[in-house]
Amino acid sequence: MKEGRYQYQDKIGEGGMATVYRGVQTSLNRPVAIKVLSATLSDNPSVRKRFQQESLIIARLNHPNIIHVIDKGTTSKGRPVFVMEFVEGTNLSDAIRDNAYTYSERLDIAIQLCKGVAYAHKLDVIHRDIKPANVIVDQEGFARLLDFGIASFFKSENESTSDETRLIMGTEAYMAPEQHRGISETTKLSDIYSLGVVMYELFTGRLPSPKAQSPSEINSQISASVSDLVLRCLELEPSRRPQSVEEVKTRLLRAVKGQHIGQEQANRAGEGLSAISKKFELLDVMQEDKFGAAYLFEDKSTQKLLVIKKKTESTMGYKEAKLLQSIKHPNIVKILGASKNDSVFIIVMDYVSGGSLQDRLIQPMALQSFVQIALQACKGLSSAHQNRIIHGNLRPSNILLTSQMQVKISDFGLDEHYRLKADERNWYGAPEADNDELSDIFSLGAIFYHALTSFPPTFKDGRLVKSQHFIKQPRDIQILVERMLSHDPMSRPQSAEAVASELIPFIDQAKTAIKEHSEIKPVQATIERVVEYQRVNWLTIVLGVFFVLSVVLNVLLLSEEGDGIKAMVLAHIEVWLDVLNDTLR
Repeated sequence: MKEGRYQYQDKIGEGGMATVYRGVQTSLNRPVAIKVLSATLSDNPSVRKRFQQESLIIARLNHPNIIHVIDKGTTSKGRPVFVMEFVEGTNLSDAIRDNAYTYSERLDIAIQLCKGVAYAHKLDVIHRDIKPANVIVDQEGFARLLDFGIASFFKSENESTSDETRLIMGTEAYMAPEQHRGISETTKLSDIYSLGVVMYELFTGRLPSPKAQSPSEINSQISASVSDLVLRCLELEPSRRPQSVEEVKTRLLRAVKGQHIGQEQANRAGEGLSAISKKFELLDVMQEDKFGAAYLFEDKSTQKLLVIKKKTESTMGYKEAKLLQSIKHPNIVKILGASKNDSVFIIVMDYVSGGSLQDRLIQPMALQSFVQIALQACKGLSSAHQNRIIHGNLRPSNILLTSQMQVKISDFGLDEHYRLKADERNWYGAPEADNDELSDIFSLGAIFYHALTSFPPTFKDGRLVKSQHFIKQPRDIQILVERMLSHDPMSRPQSAEAVASELIPFIDQAKTAIKEHSEIKPVQATIERVVEYQRVNWLTIVLGVFFVLSVVLNVLLLSEEGDGIKAMVLAHIEVWLDVLNDTLR
């Protein structure tokens, strides 16, 4: 890190691994937080490696409940350092000690933490040190999780060194039992245990004991369902805990039934939805902006989760939503209803729990994973096109994924993204003005390029600029994506079904490879052994015999020994030849 780019100010935090300073980025005159590895740990290769990984991991994470990394480098003395956005707020550890929040505010903080950790887990990142001291709550009540210094992408056992395997990382009071056996034993379920400890302390003001008292017995405001959830997270056996943070979040939302939502937000959610509120219960506010909002509801009769999108300044997407009500396709989000009046229109749709494709594009996608997702997207888009429905704004954020990685395309006809961010470049929009099937094909090609390279496509003089990651892809995939991204609509594949037909061979190749590995190769090996055995019995024996005979004859016939020896050798040759003839018959 070049000296002078950042100005250090006062120390704002210190832990076992690092010291955090308030600072200023001089070029932009903005406040930052600067984290420097402890001098006592700088010479430990494993700890140093883990610290340096933190900036790489967090830089790839983009979530409102996770602190963002701005820069990284080393000090003039060679100590690792990285720079984070500075958030003015309260450390959650201090807030718990000071009893600073109401019960509904505590519920909101717990749900926000679940959202941040669930997002990281979808990207195969474990935090490993979740605790109140690693949470900052700003003045608007937004909770930010920090200190991913001991987080890491999941590794197989043979990828971890023995030093790393022996490392025990975390904070004693918040560590899951298995964490004490080393980082190789730490999993997503370990983070769930730590979340349980944080929630217990957040709701009760105290840490759980080995035989933890029910939180509802300590704080009468806590419902039995919330109390039970917290205790389940604290199970000593990982298999007895909830099996994902997404599950924890969903159960928490169902248990609190909107208690964490401020009254002003709740009132806004009810505007224009009075008839819906009789049948559905508001669980969460997923997104709000000046053009509308998205809410998570639960059907009171079936307990099914659903999303209600409310639009206030445009009716774009209403026609598509009405048409989609009659379409049931596994790769299109199910639309349950759509209605409008003079001031608002709403869309009711199924809730998809796995996030969007956009969340997973922090690194290039493996080819077979890409093909599986791409083929599903083609099938969903093809079904819509066959029903004369154009998407018009296809992008990674509206290709949703279930927890089993099933694609669900959403937001047909909606123009919300670029109305909200009018100055942002549309990386996925076709160059032509018309919205039709071929413009959707271009957008799908841009998504494919982004998935394969982790960057949206760029063009120079109307031609695709190919990155190194793209050039490494199979040639047939490159040609397909280039055709989809042609600025001449007639040069593109003329339907999503045509695109799918060119992807299917890659699925078949994967299946064939698996079959050959498990079935065909052992059979071939057996056949080869039989052929080898036959050659040893016939050809090898004959050649071997003639080789020996030639040597013997050369020695004997050229020697000065008598004719008796020669006659005896010739007699034996005649016998051997008779035996070979009988064998060959």
